[in-house]
Amino acid sequence: MEELKNYLEKISQVPSVSGFEDEFADCVLSLIKDKVDSVRKDCLGNIFAFKKGRGENRLKLLFDAHMDQIGLMITRIEENGILRFTGIGGINPLTLYGKRVKVFGRQDLFGVIGMKPPHLSTGKEIAAVDPVEKLFIDTGYSSREEALEVVSVGDVALPCFYLKELLGNHYTGSGFDNMAGVLALISMIDIMITINNYHDVYLLFSAQEEVGLRGAKVGGYDVNPDIAVICDVTFADPGVSTIDVKTGKGPVVGKGPNYYPPLVKRICDIAEREDIPVQEEVEPRPGGTDAYYLQITKQGVYTAGLSIPLRYMHSPVEIIDLKDIYRASKLMMYLTADKSPITAPD
Repeated sequence: MEELKNYLEKISQVPSVSGFEDEFADCVLSLIKDKVDSVRKDCLGNIFAFKKGRGENRLKLLFDAHMDQIGLMITRIEENGILRFTGIGGINPLTLYGKRVKVFGRQDLFGVIGMKPPHLSTGKEIAAVDPVEKLFIDTGYSSREEALEVVSVGDVALPCFYLKELLGNHYTGSGFDNMAGVLALISMIDIMITINNYHDVYLLFSAQEEVGLRGAKVGGYDVNPDIAVICDVTFADPGVSTIDVKTGKGPVVGKGPNYYPPLVKRICDIAEREDIPVQEEVEPRPGGTDAYYLQITKQGVYTAGLSIPLRYMHSPVEIIDLKDIYRASKLMMYLTADKSPITAPD
């Protein structure tokens, strides 16, 4: 767990806006390159890691977690130096009002997302939520010419956040969707050192999930696995969630048409055998995670979903519990050593 905290502190400082994941990918590479048999990066920005199995009838097991996070992109610089922007991925404008922002221009630039004071607003204006395109970033520049020396149209930005430890192994920050899944895969690599994995293990740290599951679509065709386990996040908001998922109670096993029932059952059996607490979630409509494309790669792939409970998804104050991440990594590790996780395709 202590090592997991160290990993979190390292990767949480690195931005990974969808389509601009290179710096984050390099950070991931630095953490795993000496612990696997090979690593590589494709032209879309996906990272692939491989660890050869020792079994006679081994399968190709793929474990996937997307690296990217939602963010902002500058669309226009006004004559008075104000920056207009749009969202990359599923941005909720309600989470942006009054936030400090870091713009990744020619040099890092800080600003705020301004708003009209309540003293000057009508009741209707106070209650309204403007679309992202009507919001703006104020960096302190007073002219377009000044701003252009540092920032350009097309630069990306993120609301500022501070990683903070809360009670009970909980942490709050931004981009835990899907930093949590990435951490689970890194932790899995660490604990695989203690075992001889029976199957060939491929790890896909995928790019551009938040804008169309693009990295997984490319990565799945590249690896062409027998089995794919997708490690992402799921909703665990206290008091507002429609499902009974809680942080600290274990990773969440998905059930629905996106997941192959015998593989799901095998994962649950392993969890029971190894005394790893898990939760369950019904997902009747596929499409929300990389599992959507991995399942329909080439001739089809047996898939399963293992999610980390997350509070306040797609906000700058997401909350995770490190115990859930560690338990997910252990569960995936045991699957790599299982001689018969599922029958291989003919």
